[in-house]
Amino acid sequence: MKKKHQLPPELTRLEDCVGEFMTYWGFKKVHGRIWTHLFTSKAPLDTEELMERLSLSKGMMSIAMRELVHHQVILEDHVGRHGVTFYKANPDLFGVITRVLRERETVMLAETESACQTLLKNNDSEFDKHGISREHCQEVLQFTQSASRLLDFFLFQGQSENPSMFDTLGCQSPSSGSSASKNSSKKKS
Repeated sequence: MKKKHQLPPELTRLEDCVGEFMTYWGFKKVHGRIWTHLFTSKAPLDTEELMERLSLSKGMMSIAMRELVHHQVILEDHVGRHGVTFYKANPDLFGVITRVLRERETVMLAETESACQTLLKNNDSEFDKHGISREHCQEVLQFTQSASRLLDFFLFQGQSENPSMFDTLGCQSPSSGSSASKNSSKKKS
């Protein structure tokens, strides 16, 4: 049996923060906790190690891992002895984010726009009967259409890897790699 090692409390705090953040993206807190351990680990981890670190049941771990792999948030790295699969966090964070935005948010915005357009087909007497403001519904439609265009622009700019967008946002373009890998390659030179 593996000797349980004590992780720094700062890592636990980070995993909680990332877990909370990921809930806003439609994931569960456990997804963020798992991702944090995989992303910060020097080497890929297997589910046994993750279950020990996070005090998770085998069932909970299995479901969470399957969902994270499905969304390509984490990747299978290799199969070790006895057929044990090791995982790592997907290093393409921008790709993960844009994929989730494309799969979830664009669909939600399209559904909201459609629902709003359907509501606006009602005649004025129907709006008056229920105390609904047609003007406010039109504002919701305009806001939704604007959000959809903004999201489309962001996704298009990200696909074209337009460096000016990333410069404006004060971050690296997806193709430039992480600063950590750049720093380590500079040290090797």
